[in-house]
Amino acid sequence: MKHHFVQRVPLGFGLMTLAGVLSGLLGIGSGTMKVLAMDRAMGLPFKVSTTTSNFMIGVTAAASAGIYLNRGYVEPALAMPVTLGVLAGSLVGGKVLVGADVASLRKLFSAVICVIALEMIYKSLTGGL
Repeated sequence: MKHHFVQRVPLGFGLMTLAGVLSGLLGIGSGTMKVLAMDRAMGLPFKVSTTTSNFMIGVTAAASAGIYLNRGYVEPALAMPVTLGVLAGSLVGGKVLVGADVASLRKLFSAVICVIALEMIYKSLTGGL
C-alpha cells in the first residue's frame, strides 16, 4: 500500500472551516468542498479524498440523527426508504470506486460540481433560496 503524506494542513483546515460555514449558512452539504480541499489543497489522492469526505459526513449525520428524530424533525416513513436507497447506492458506489479510473471520476465530479453551482445560481436569481 502506497502511503501519502498530507500537505498544507493549515490551508486544508481553513477550507474545511469555510465548507462548514457555507453548509451552515446555505443549508447545503459541504462534501464537494471537502473533497476539493483534500484533493487539491492537501494533496490526498482523489479516491482517498472522496471516501474520507463520505465518512466525515456519515459521522456528522449519525451524531445528529437521534436529536433530529427525537425533536420530530424527521419523518420516519419518508426517511426509511431514502435511507435504504442511499445504503444500496453507497454499497454499489464503493464497489465501483475500487476499479474506477481516477481521470473519469474527476470529470464526473467536475460535472456534478458545475450542475450544483448552476442550480445554486438559478435558485438565488429566482428567489428559491
